[in-house]
Amino acid sequence: MRMTVALAYYFLYPYAPRYRVCQQHHREERTEKDISVNALCIKMLTVAKLKDSRGGKPYAQPLKVKVCAVGNIQNYQIDSGEKKECVTVGMGDATDAIKGTLYDTSKLKTLTGDNTVILMNYIFKNEGEPAIVITKNTKVLKTGTMEVPQDILEKGKRIANPPPAVTRPIKAVKTSPVKSLVSVKGRVVSEDMTKTVKVKGVDVNVKSVALKDETDSIKVSLWRNLSDSSIVGKYLSITNVVVTSFNEEISVSTTSKSILEECEPPVSQIHGSAIAFEKTELNISLLMNVHDEYATYEVPICMIAAALGCNTEDIETELQNNLPLQCSFILKDSTVEEIISITKSS
Repeated sequence: MRMTVALAYYFLYPYAPRYRVCQQHHREERTEKDISVNALCIKMLTVAKLKDSRGGKPYAQPLKVKVCAVGNIQNYQIDSGEKKECVTVGMGDATDAIKGTLYDTSKLKTLTGDNTVILMNYIFKNEGEPAIVITKNTKVLKTGTMEVPQDILEKGKRIANPPPAVTRPIKAVKTSPVKSLVSVKGRVVSEDMTKTVKVKGVDVNVKSVALKDETDSIKVSLWRNLSDSSIVGKYLSITNVVVTSFNEEISVSTTSKSILEECEPPVSQIHGSAIAFEKTELNISLLMNVHDEYATYEVPICMIAAALGCNTEDIETELQNNLPLQCSFILKDSTVEEIISITKSS
């Protein structure tokens, strides 16, 4: 018996180290597989959980979101003077919607409306409005579609394309809080020459114009590309301007979100008392008292002469002899389009 065991040990011993190596290799292979499986089993983040985190660092943990909407490309300039682009993207999942700021516009072909994507190596900022920052290092991967509640989809769309600030009469803008955001409409009655100023060491173009509506006039500072063309005489809508104050003068200034568009002036009707006038080459500028507020309105000379039943050459004498006059006008902008009635005050 002892001889049998000894012979077995003698013949098997040379193979024992090889057996031990194979056993160790098997354990290492199994460990690598376990690590690989664990890597694939990393839990997916949700928007709600991401918003609860502190942020301020790159996240490798994947986030699956649906693209709700993509905003317009915004141009900006860094301190060195180099021009850059960024885009706001509204994204969401079943838990909430969130703002995405895309600095690598080459990824727009993936981040298109209604696509579902997985993000990795993104930066989350939780200061003020929570936002995901998507850079050139961020992985944006297409994946299977994901259902998102309609209210979250709508919230994501508003994040990407927020509605403009409320349009307010210029007189009301002048009593708005400084730094508040408003939209204005009016006719450009004058404009200054475009000038160049330093902003963070970079040359930036700016131009001041005077905007007038039926309530008042205000200075508007048009920055960067909005200062390029001449707009005097045009009736404009300017969205998302910020109210500023300098030397106790209220004015407004365009922002990166401002849109300047030419539009039709509004048509309105007024009734008041004409108490004074000034004659120009083509018009009579009437000073009107409307509900104890004073404003001037332009009336073509031929129109007011016909209403008063006199010749255009006698219009000044006729007005001086009959003021004050009770007037009802149809206005377009601050110009009288139609005289409804004009009578001498009793």
